[in-house]
Amino acid sequence: MTDAVTASTRDELVSLLTIERLAPYLRESDGNIDLALDLYSWNAAIAAASMEVVAYIEVMLRNAVDRELSRYAHEEQRKLPWFLVPSITGDSHDAISKSIEATRTRLRGLSAHRDSRDQIIAGLSFGFWTELFGSKHEDLWRAALSNALPGTPAGRRKNVTAKLERLRPFRNRLAHHDSLLSQDVLFQLEEMLTLAEWMSPGARTWLERHEKVSDLYRQRPVTPIDTLVVPATEAWHLYENNGIYICPAGRNFRPSKYLAFYANKEIKPTIAQILYHRDNVEWTTTEAARLSTLAGDANKNDRKIAAAITASRAAGWTGGRYQIFLLSRIGDPRTIELKAAIPHLHSGRGSAFVQRHRYVSHHSLQSAKDTSDVK
Repeated sequence: MTDAVTASTRDELVSLLTIERLAPYLRESDGNIDLALDLYSWNAAIAAASMEVVAYIEVMLRNAVDRELSRYAHEEQRKLPWFLVPSITGDSHDAISKSIEATRTRLRGLSAHRDSRDQIIAGLSFGFWTELFGSKHEDLWRAALSNALPGTPAGRRKNVTAKLERLRPFRNRLAHHDSLLSQDVLFQLEEMLTLAEWMSPGARTWLERHEKVSDLYRQRPVTPIDTLVVPATEAWHLYENNGIYICPAGRNFRPSKYLAFYANKEIKPTIAQILYHRDNVEWTTTEAARLSTLAGDANKNDRKIAAAITASRAAGWTGGRYQIFLLSRIGDPRTIELKAAIPHLHSGRGSAFVQRHRYVSHHSLQSAKDTSDVK
């Protein structure tokens, strides 16, 4: 985009957008204004595509909830909307009534005849609908709301609540045109697709065909090299069980944010965040005992290393000196979970994707179909 922009126009754009707003894009682009503007444009495009999916989810959710609460309240017999029936809304009736009245007042301000039942439902905020899945509505969930998301695992309200609580701040970030550079956009997309699936598997299939987020994600113009990929024939299981990676002492690594494992001709689907790194650790039971006795928050990593020494020695690792990476565990929100492992399709002597270690972008891992897509 910006290669056709004159220097004068570029300066005007920077002035209008402001250096402060462009700061994260400039950092990601090593101070290159043209790349920063390309990245800013990409951010706007993927934000718009993400908001489109949010809009679908919001409409589907409120209509599914409205449908089930309408049935539960026997609206056809009562001739009264569910949100006006105290026995339906329970202890939250006053709060719900205030939200309804505020919505009606706003709609009347636009037109004297715009506060019909359907317009009120459409006018209620996303926060209103998500709050219906709070703990105080457990009885309502069991009686009616669970039918709005029949695919919810184990029929547990908390599963829905957790996804909605993660979606709300992401939605707010989109609405305020904030940077998505540090956001796991594909994770948020999967969260929304899962909510759609819990409402209707067909809805997820339709959204997967129409969403533009996945394609745009692969088109990011600047992708920082921030992930260390290591060969992990034995190390993978040690990570799975203990959240660590160990290797011989003295091996030189550049600073990285994430660590990925390559084993059995594939990059494993868990990309762990590096929480702490220490080299030249004496790998003995004596050192484990010493480190385990160190008290206080300042020594918590020492105690974790002690536990790692004990666990690895029990798994057959020999003594000596090693360096250790303490990593985010599987299921930790700091860990990036891919949909599937990334296969390495090349074969033959010396063709492994990783021989010693290599560095890639976590962004390319998230959108790769096989290792030829990893950069």
